[in-house]
Amino acid sequence: MTRTAVFALVGVGLLMGAAQAEAPGTPGGPAVNVPLVLGHTQKLVEGPYQVSPPALSFDPAGPLQVAWFEKHKETRVLRTTRVTENGKTIAPGVQVNPSNAEPDALHQAPGLSVGPGGEVYITWATPKVAPGAMFAADLVLARSLDGGATFPAPVLVNDDGNPINHSFEHAQAGRDGEVYLAWLDNRGKDKSGAGAIIACSRDGGKTVGKNLTIDGMACPCCRPSAALAPDGSLWVAWRKTFEGDVRDIVLARSTDKGQTFSAPLLVRQDGWAFPACPHRGPSLAFDRIGRLYVGWYTEGKDEQPRLLFSTSDDQGKTFSFPLQLHTSATSLPDQLRMAVHPGGTVVAVWEEVTGVRKRTVMRVSTDRGESFWPVQTLSDGAKAENPTVAIHENGSVAVSWTEHAWPNNRIVLQAGMLNLAQVRGRQEGKAE
Repeated sequence: MTRTAVFALVGVGLLMGAAQAEAPGTPGGPAVNVPLVLGHTQKLVEGPYQVSPPALSFDPAGPLQVAWFEKHKETRVLRTTRVTENGKTIAPGVQVNPSNAEPDALHQAPGLSVGPGGEVYITWATPKVAPGAMFAADLVLARSLDGGATFPAPVLVNDDGNPINHSFEHAQAGRDGEVYLAWLDNRGKDKSGAGAIIACSRDGGKTVGKNLTIDGMACPCCRPSAALAPDGSLWVAWRKTFEGDVRDIVLARSTDKGQTFSAPLLVRQDGWAFPACPHRGPSLAFDRIGRLYVGWYTEGKDEQPRLLFSTSDDQGKTFSFPLQLHTSATSLPDQLRMAVHPGGTVVAVWEEVTGVRKRTVMRVSTDRGESFWPVQTLSDGAKAENPTVAIHENGSVAVSWTEHAWPNNRIVLQAGMLNLAQVRGRQEGKAE
């Protein structure tokens, strides 16, 4: 069947209009004093083929870059598109991977980050054929200097040459041409299934430097998260494996652009013992003042699923008592993702799972993570999964997720605009 792709209109007019739209739960009524109202959902991609979770990253100039995997019969491809501020797409559905670097799997989104000059960096794992090696894959990085319209051949990220899986990566563009890459593989493991590995390109993605193992006791499939603080330090968060199969969240800091890292800092002693990999990594971000924000999934010692959120104002030495984002007694939470505006507004999205459906939901904090507005349901289908979120400095917000409506799969995009004046007023009122 012919591939179908319908691309979203996410222009500034739409985004600005969303801030004045009807508030959730008040059909036909006036907007209430809420910090964020999203516009209508749009189908970004749809067809009778498999799609991966989406990845989102805003260009500093305004456009939104989106990347995802597709599988057509036995062929897997990596595609990307850019949605401009006036709602038009640049080179929609561009295939990033060459035929000899097919994506390895569709279980996660590609790594994606847009640099300060609009450079697009995308990573993925590609199969490595070796006798007797199962699930072996190399990690590669491709870059585009024309807004995602074209991509030269990718470069190899891992430097070990081993026929093992190099995957579950996070890409973070730096301010001076660096591209930081954090991922998991078992070349540097101790007694757990994987090591948390970091590498850096210092020439805008042309080459990648030496790999560094920052922890040999990482959970082997909980994707790490990387972020840059306002002082230029690089932070990586991951799920660490402790004695007794305890799997709690830690983070580490580099003050020399990824050449060395601090010892892991424990975010919270949840004590979640789990003799397998939960496939649920943390989410990490900073605001412009330097507050550190982290969100994560845990089942604690009582095996009750929770989404927790905490902040630190002393570079990870101490963390606030965690807020529990999910509050429903009739559903289970999963797959938390978070984005933070430089001014401190937090947008958290996740799956809400019941016996018959999965929903994408959202909560917003306007006081730098001190409290959150009520949960807002975004999706209206029976099976909405793998949400993600991005925020631009100008207040634009994009949320995306996958949906399954037989026989089609689709990627949905929803856009809005933060009410920054209302947010500032609330923050100033609290400060008084």
